[in-house]
Amino acid sequence: VLPEIFEHERFSTTVANAVLSPLISGYVNRLQERLGSQGYDGDVLLLHSGGGVMTPKLAERYAVRLAASGIAAGAIASRHLATLCGFPNAIGFDMGGTSTDVSLVYEGEERVSKEWFVEYGYPICFPSIEVLTIGAGGGSYAWIDEAGSLRNGPQSAGANPGPACYGRGNDKPTNTDANLVLGRLGGNLIGGAMELDRAASERAIREHVAEPLGLSPVEAADAVIRVANANMADAVRLISIRRGYDPREFCLVAFGGAGPLHGAALAEELSIPTVLVPPSPGITSALGCLLVDVRHDLSAMFLAHVAAVDKDALEAEFERLGVEGRERLSAESVPAEQMSLQRLVDMRYVGQWRSLTVAVSAPVDLDEAVDRFHAEHERAYNYRRDDAPVEIYRLSVRAAGVTPKPQLKRHESTGERGEPKGSRPVHFDASADAVDTPCVVRSELAAGTELEGPAIIDQLDSTTVVPPGWQAEVDEWLNIRMKRKHA
Repeated sequence: VLPEIFEHERFSTTVANAVLSPLISGYVNRLQERLGSQGYDGDVLLLHSGGGVMTPKLAERYAVRLAASGIAAGAIASRHLATLCGFPNAIGFDMGGTSTDVSLVYEGEERVSKEWFVEYGYPICFPSIEVLTIGAGGGSYAWIDEAGSLRNGPQSAGANPGPACYGRGNDKPTNTDANLVLGRLGGNLIGGAMELDRAASERAIREHVAEPLGLSPVEAADAVIRVANANMADAVRLISIRRGYDPREFCLVAFGGAGPLHGAALAEELSIPTVLVPPSPGITSALGCLLVDVRHDLSAMFLAHVAAVDKDALEAEFERLGVEGRERLSAESVPAEQMSLQRLVDMRYVGQWRSLTVAVSAPVDLDEAVDRFHAEHERAYNYRRDDAPVEIYRLSVRAAGVTPKPQLKRHESTGERGEPKGSRPVHFDASADAVDTPCVVRSELAAGTELEGPAIIDQLDSTTVVPPGWQAEVDEWLNIRMKRKHA
């Protein structure tokens, strides 16, 4: 399963795979039987956490690779939409009902981790798109801890019973309740199919937050959202600044049901210049599933000092991995002309434990590889040691079979301005009065439509908040692009 050194990591990954394999096998067999009974005779491909798809047979063999695959789809969609709009660097911000998933795209590629951890710190050592998840969603509870401080999450009301405003028996305040009290959410969801109980939200906020802290309900609701935004901003810092990336050089792709509600506030906190809201934020991760290729990540240990490496042995090992990659793709009926192989080398300074991955040419140019390693080390850790010996730790080949991608429709700009369908009082600052804010329906916004904040954009699966001092424009792909007016 994982032919690498480090016994604990290898053992943990193998055990997790052994536990999941019979479960995944049952799921996949039932899925195929159900599809077959309904007349489907096409291929069945399953998304894995590395950002590709694989056949059911391989999924049963490497079941642990399916873990965290759903949230990886959101990162893939972020990369595709950002690249389409001319942003090579993007931070994916997927805020749903229970959690927020943050991912990073740099120079058009998702950040991939060779090691990630499940509950209790057990490592899984398969290449996976790096996604940082925290307990901050629309259903996350606001609560007061023993020291009297306001906290947010990770406990959540989930979809059932859901926030207090759902009227299903929960009387504790959530982020959704706070947004409703502030007016950022309207009185209903899902295009009017679900009415929200504002009085229940106000009661929950007042009893559990406002009165214990000596605040008004509006001040308490504003505090709840500020704490949630601070938690999510910290998550973005962890995946960007802590990794050597400057968020000011990225755009923020805000999706999920609650992402567009908080996107501008998060960008303001982190000095991110542009927020990109996809046309259908609630199903953007599903779009990511349609944008992947058949992909296999193969690796082999190759411990050697660069200065003393056997280049013939190095090339032979890469060739072996490449042959295995092509064989896997051929077994999945991928035509040879649609196959692509990328070579990667994990390198480190002699004496280090952790390594960094750099792409290399075929045949390998070791001098170029070392230069790339030094540059990547400086970006990640803010220093480099050009005179220090470098060693190779692992060789990898990323074998991909290119699949047809959906072509998103491009729309001509109309130059129109968004016409509001009404307005409602919205609190953007607890210290100020509510602002009578125009509300527009997103489905009626054509390409080129411009909006000046404050504005609320309602749609079936989400709500976008354009705060005062911000402006929004609908681009040719029907994304909403938000920027500070002075940016």
